[in-house]
Amino acid sequence: MAKVTAPLLSFGASGTIGKTATFAVWRGVKYARQRVTPANPRTVAQQSNRVLFAAMGEMWKVAPVLVQSPWNAFAQGRPFTGRNKMIGENVRVIGGEADMQNFIGSPGARGGLIPTDVSAVAGGASGEIDVSFTNPAAPTGWALASAIACAFPDQDPTIEFGGPIVADEDAVTFNAVTLAGLGSAVSCVVAGWLQWTKPDGSTAYSVGISTTSLSAA
Repeated sequence: MAKVTAPLLSFGASGTIGKTATFAVWRGVKYARQRVTPANPRTVAQQSNRVLFAAMGEMWKVAPVLVQSPWNAFAQGRPFTGRNKMIGENVRVIGGEADMQNFIGSPGARGGLIPTDVSAVAGGASGEIDVSFTNPAAPTGWALASAIACAFPDQDPTIEFGGPIVADEDAVTFNAVTLAGLGSAVSCVVAGWLQWTKPDGSTAYSVGISTTSLSAA
């Protein structure tokens, strides 16, 4: 980067001249640099990563509020959105995999305690999965508000997200959630996490635990 004075016989310049030099101002300093055309890599790995970004973006768009809420809580007051965080974290753990079993359902927010265990089995009706929670004791002044689970059909992460993604919660006993609408005998990725109420009345979320299950035939 070269600093310039009165560029092009003027007192200011910006933009690109003749596809060779770019003039601009950075923090009040006029400069010129060689014009560089950004690369557009198209290797197999890079194209797969782009498709995965798109798949995660589509998943976010159709995800229920129960799925989006912990991500939005994590992003509150930070220089990114819940959507950005969800896409970034899942691209990191799913990229290069043949399936989506490493899916992160919740990043955790505000110190919510994680379930001791989350398990999933085929439900009692076609397309259902029953999710069971084993939960830790609540710290003094804390209260469990909900056990939340989501599921979606497992798939190759390098193709367009096919969905659906469903979610539900147990805000009474905090230990059992039934997810419906997943299709008959479909291999699904399941994630479960806890929502807590802190002593000051604010909401906290645990990190999610992921597992897999066939939906009921």
